[in-house]
Amino acid sequence: MSAVRAPDEAHRQPPPRGTSHSSLTLALVGSGGDGVALLGDLLLRMAAQLGLHGMMVQSYGPQIRGGESAVILRVAAREVGYEGDRTDVFVCFRLADLRRFQGAVRLHRDSVVILEQSDTQEMPEWIGRSERETFRYPFARFENGIEVPGDPKNMLALALVCKVLGWPAALARETLGQRFGHRPDVLARNLAAFDRALGGPSPSEVRIAPGEGKALFAETGNEAIARGAIEAGVKFFAGYPITPSSEIMETLMDELPVAGGRVVQAEDEIAAIGMVLGASFGGVPSMTATSGPGLSLMTEMAGLSSMAEIPAVIVDCQRAGPATGMPSRTEQSDLNHAIYSGHGDFPRAVLGVFDVVHARDVMHRAVHLAEKYQLPVFVLSDAYIAQRRQIRGPVGERPPISRRDLWSPGMGPARFDLSGDHGVTPFRVPGTPDGTYLAAGIEHTEEGYPTADGTLHHRMNRKRFQKLDAIAAETREWFRVLGRADAAKGLVAWGSQYGLLDEWVGRHEDYRVFLPEILHPFPLGAFEAWRERLGSLAVLEMSYQGQLYRYLAGITNLSGARSITRSGGMPLQIGELERLLEGEER
Repeated sequence: MSAVRAPDEAHRQPPPRGTSHSSLTLALVGSGGDGVALLGDLLLRMAAQLGLHGMMVQSYGPQIRGGESAVILRVAAREVGYEGDRTDVFVCFRLADLRRFQGAVRLHRDSVVILEQSDTQEMPEWIGRSERETFRYPFARFENGIEVPGDPKNMLALALVCKVLGWPAALARETLGQRFGHRPDVLARNLAAFDRALGGPSPSEVRIAPGEGKALFAETGNEAIARGAIEAGVKFFAGYPITPSSEIMETLMDELPVAGGRVVQAEDEIAAIGMVLGASFGGVPSMTATSGPGLSLMTEMAGLSSMAEIPAVIVDCQRAGPATGMPSRTEQSDLNHAIYSGHGDFPRAVLGVFDVVHARDVMHRAVHLAEKYQLPVFVLSDAYIAQRRQIRGPVGERPPISRRDLWSPGMGPARFDLSGDHGVTPFRVPGTPDGTYLAAGIEHTEEGYPTADGTLHHRMNRKRFQKLDAIAAETREWFRVLGRADAAKGLVAWGSQYGLLDEWVGRHEDYRVFLPEILHPFPLGAFEAWRERLGSLAVLEMSYQGQLYRYLAGITNLSGARSITRSGGMPLQIGELERLLEGEER
């Protein structure tokens, strides 16, 4: 029988009533238009002001607007990257909306439950049971059985949750003022509703331990990617809106011009990456962002980036595919596309994003690699990170990144010179005196002229792929390990699995975890050293085929290793991981 411990033991068993929790998970469920996402955002902002850490993930239907909507919010005294398996405070405006979130909300015996007073539906069995008395509140008004506009439900719920958590009403009013200061009429209406609910009956109370005593701030994964790109020196962005990446462009529209850059909303993804390559051809660090369907359209131009040796950063916020798939759900199934897509042979680098805090670091590395090695760099985020809002500490200083090696008159080497040993030749910016050359997607001579010489084509391939050798040498320590170094069982995972595993492995001393920060070229030497003396190895990922497992099996011997996969669009939870591992060991 498995020696695996009970799932998420500390979070499953709440502390005795009257004590402070080290973390709390709140689940807020309603319909589109109920303002559930805004409610979660306000609570997370308040937590940051209280010096607490936390994160918030949204879940909504594929129709994106309308339909059901849910927010899972976790607040904690320390940094967290996982929303937890059990719900401590549950607010639901309409139980009929709950069925779409089976598996995302689970009550325990001490959960605080707040429901609409007139809702007569039974709580489903799968959500679990609380031993506390359910608190019911009249969020909605009805006339002849039809719901009519009344007080904003989310403002009523904000007051009730503040009372549950013991958070100061003054802070809530201040946060509302910051959010709606530009709309005095809306602010007045929201404050009135908040005060009405604040003056009414009180639900049960639960308390969170004090935070760091200093205000922190929150941002989403998409905002962090946009800001990381600006900090790294990106000056041009072109893109086309697509869920779940659109907020990258929206953030850059607000903030990149202030930093001296430009943003263009293109007519489609093909045009967007064409603009990016054009700007980069002119010497400007440039990037785009998209999701699976857009990435497919950008593939041919990524090959041009590699062939013409024009730097480009391409961010892909993965969602459940294929085709248009499930736009609002997460997955890790674009890995094959990022590593192998395109016709012919062309080198590219592929980086993975762990969480919101890691996202800024990744963008520094992506811009650095693209500019230094003059090739396309893919950054793989996913919906779980992209639209997650996470509280973080201040952003620290980073070392300066490499800038593009620019050609100047008198330097000598041709644009595609073959004599070097690392594949990188000085970049000629159009307009540089005597620096004119031909850059196209067709194979070329060292000067850039078209050629069908097979021998030269092979030598040019070797020149371009030499860059991967140099990148592999530079990035051999771009990975993280979790757990005890002498643990007998090993897990390999990537990207957004980081937060869950960081929390899980602390209670499983028999496991160690390897997480690559660069996926291609893979830090193989570090991986082989890490897996020494392992008794068992499993590869964990959110894809149906086991794309990381198959990729690793192609570059090293995975004999005896197990592939653990699950698609479905919802993030893995610790309890589910436990069950998957138990299945592995039977």
